[in-house]
Amino acid sequence: MVKKKKKVYSTAVLLFGILAPMPIINLFSITMYVWCIMILGMIALVKWVNQGRVKLDKRYDRAFAAVIATWVISCLICAIRMPAKWTSGIGTSFVQLCFLIIVYIFFSQKEKVQYLSYYVKGVYISSIIQMMWGYAQILFDAIGQDLNTIVFRDILQMMGEYATQYQFGRLKVSGLCWNAGNFAPLITFGYIYTKNSYLKIAFLLLGFLSGSRTLMLGLFVGAIIEWILVGKFKATITKKKMIFLAVAIIAVAIVFLTNRDIVFRKVMEIADLLDIKNRVKTEGSANTHLYYLTSIPEITIKNDFISNLFGYGPGCSGYAQSELMNLYVTSDKWSIECDYVNQLWSYGYIGFVVYYYWYLKNLVKTIKIDKKYTALFAAFLFEGLLYNITFNWVLFLVISIFLLAKSRINIFKLDRVCCIGDKK
Repeated sequence: MVKKKKKVYSTAVLLFGILAPMPIINLFSITMYVWCIMILGMIALVKWVNQGRVKLDKRYDRAFAAVIATWVISCLICAIRMPAKWTSGIGTSFVQLCFLIIVYIFFSQKEKVQYLSYYVKGVYISSIIQMMWGYAQILFDAIGQDLNTIVFRDILQMMGEYATQYQFGRLKVSGLCWNAGNFAPLITFGYIYTKNSYLKIAFLLLGFLSGSRTLMLGLFVGAIIEWILVGKFKATITKKKMIFLAVAIIAVAIVFLTNRDIVFRKVMEIADLLDIKNRVKTEGSANTHLYYLTSIPEITIKNDFISNLFGYGPGCSGYAQSELMNLYVTSDKWSIECDYVNQLWSYGYIGFVVYYYWYLKNLVKTIKIDKKYTALFAAFLFEGLLYNITFNWVLFLVISIFLLAKSRINIFKLDRVCCIGDKK
């Protein structure tokens, strides 16, 4: 019976990790993250009912309890104070938050925290699956077809009009999502987590072919820090590596010679995308992202006292821009595409300080366990400056890493039985 329960927990959490970063896959218009967090929450509730009590770990993180408190307060403020357009979905958001709290309490117990390692493994497997899907998107785009639209709109009918993101008529590789922003933390995590050099090359190459500046720069930051901190040089080159290198060089040469115009155009696109100084001046999107940061002092002055303290509620960070700065006034409810500004106007200055205190406090603890955490979280924090990348599955990944680290479990030294492509 004990083994059966362990199998249920590990399988459920592993599937959660695989499916949660795939929001394009849904059932009754509800994403897999929501389904999985509710299923895990129900498992926890059934367990507590059978036990006749809720078991709370005595070592619980008070900083995270404070974070939860600010989230609940902001949800209530949103429901009470915000106009109807902005309260849309606040009830479902609160239900999701409740299930997240239940799952957190359940798996933070000392005897169950190790199951969170399966979530980490699941996210890693998902990163490989979506990396391959990303290459498939590029190939389909080369022949004038949209893979996500064909599969998820036309065949499975899981999506409405948009299943893929384009910018200036160019594909932004998004994997199993309609938003390329979801791809950035996933591919970055896969790159830093894997020990397989071939997979690292595949992740890195896809990052620079993706058309996403956030992913390119995030991978660059993570790769440089990882190389500085934990880079190892091997003097010996195996026969297998020699063959792989020779094949790769020949393949690159063939592609270059037969498609010189395409290669040069792609190189120029990447160089243009990374020319941030001029992009801010000429590209509306880049200029708007900078404006989100520079407008903070003015919005703070215009805000009322409660909004400055606790924000406008989850998913409502765009309210400050729409109502106070006349930006996207006619748009539906929207969130600012920057982690820091989104956190600030969703949960206010108190929520912002409490959240990043919890984040940085635990980050320091994880770095003491393994230097590779520095590369991972530096990349995440940097990407968050360029876009809003802390999606619900990313938040749960961060929570899982912190809880595992509290029990001295290093995600970079987990048993790799469940992980595709890694060396044992």
